[in-house]
Amino acid sequence: MKILFSPSEAKKLTPNPLNSPINSIICDRDEIVQKYYDIVSSQDESILGDIFGVKSTSDIAKIKNLTMQKIYHKAILMYDGVAYEALDYLNLDEVASRYIDENLLIFSNLYGVLKAGDYVQFYKLKQGKKISQIDSAKYYKPRLDKILDELLEGEDILDLRAGYYDKFYSIKSPYITMKFLKNSKVVSHFAKHYRGLILRDLALNKASNFDELMQIKFPNLSLLEIRKTKLKSELVFEIGDNC
Repeated sequence: MKILFSPSEAKKLTPNPLNSPINSIICDRDEIVQKYYDIVSSQDESILGDIFGVKSTSDIAKIKNLTMQKIYHKAILMYDGVAYEALDYLNLDEVASRYIDENLLIFSNLYGVLKAGDYVQFYKLKQGKKISQIDSAKYYKPRLDKILDELLEGEDILDLRAGYYDKFYSIKSPYITMKFLKNSKVVSHFAKHYRGLILRDLALNKASNFDELMQIKFPNLSLLEIRKTKLKSELVFEIGDNC
């Protein structure tokens, strides 16, 4: 089973970085990545602040310095948002962490899509920001279609991405998504947290298909219904009172 996931704008340096990259999903990304690093190395603070999504001079300088370092960080450890905190990758056992490395596909505004175990240079890019007039989603959509169609062929697919990343790739075979309700209302912050917890449970249970996923009792979540539309089966969960 392959799991599609969102990145986070928050990022951190990781333990044991490498001196060379690892990109297990090979796609045409050279132009957009080169333009990004060209901008970071040469542009003024106002442009960098807009791209990074920060305002203070000290933050811009710090991020620029980190971005220009020629070292490469494991993707699953570099991302630092709510979902990744809930996943708690560093405290998974070896089998579970290998499950994440091999089966989690993280969509990236700069790199298109990465396997969790890939290593890339540190970057910070506010969602939706163009890179030298290049729209990331429009750039990657035609480049990822064939690659991901082939990679996902014959796989059960769980799509845990935020809706924005549908622009990068449209799934063409049956797949599962999840929606989270609290007091019958759709939530966003809690959704990120629970996507991370679900990812953790999938790894701990080594779920390899839909049937095995459906056997997992996710803590503090009650399955209300399954909504089916064309290729998509949406699992609708109610979050319990413990959250």
